[in-house]
Amino acid sequence: MGSFAVLWPVSALVILALGVLAGCSATGKVAGILIDSRGRCSLTHVQVVAWTVLILSAFAATLVASNFDLSKAKLSTDLLGLMGIAAGSAVLSTGVKAVKDAPGSAAKVARDGTAVPAVGTAAATTIRVKFAQIWLEEEGDFADRVVSITKFQNFIFTLVALATFVSLAMSVGGLPTAMPENFLALLGISHAGYVGGKIPDKK
Repeated sequence: MGSFAVLWPVSALVILALGVLAGCSATGKVAGILIDSRGRCSLTHVQVVAWTVLILSAFAATLVASNFDLSKAKLSTDLLGLMGIAAGSAVLSTGVKAVKDAPGSAAKVARDGTAVPAVGTAAATTIRVKFAQIWLEEEGDFADRVVSITKFQNFIFTLVALATFVSLAMSVGGLPTAMPENFLALLGISHAGYVGGKIPDKK
């Protein structure tokens, strides 16, 4: 019923379009699905959306390309592990943010619209949503002014993981059955660093 190489991007676009509609209905912005409760562009949202789109679209494309042969569209343990790491990281990072957003918290959270004072040579500014926030600090006087190294490393690992998944899927013409050895462990360590970096309050 068609080749995987053609059906996969079509399936991905359909799922992505649904995400855009959901984001628009919530925030009025095309990229609204990437914006968190603080009004910031969130790395966690980017990761969950990316893995959901890629894995579900690959599953759908494999199913259609094989004339709905379920034996050809099996979700391997490694793929479940990928989604588990992304989802688990999302739950933990959201939990950390919820604690910091609670009344009485000492955290200096830089929500959309927050005024950030001048620091050194950096002029006073007001926080506004932008894509670069996925690797910038989100708390303290240096929010949106410096790169969060734990977020940046996790962003890079995510790009590598996504590229690896796409490469494997295209090479086998369907859902990959396995990721490279120790790949999930390495990705898990990266996510642990990302979540851990959110815990200390930034001044």
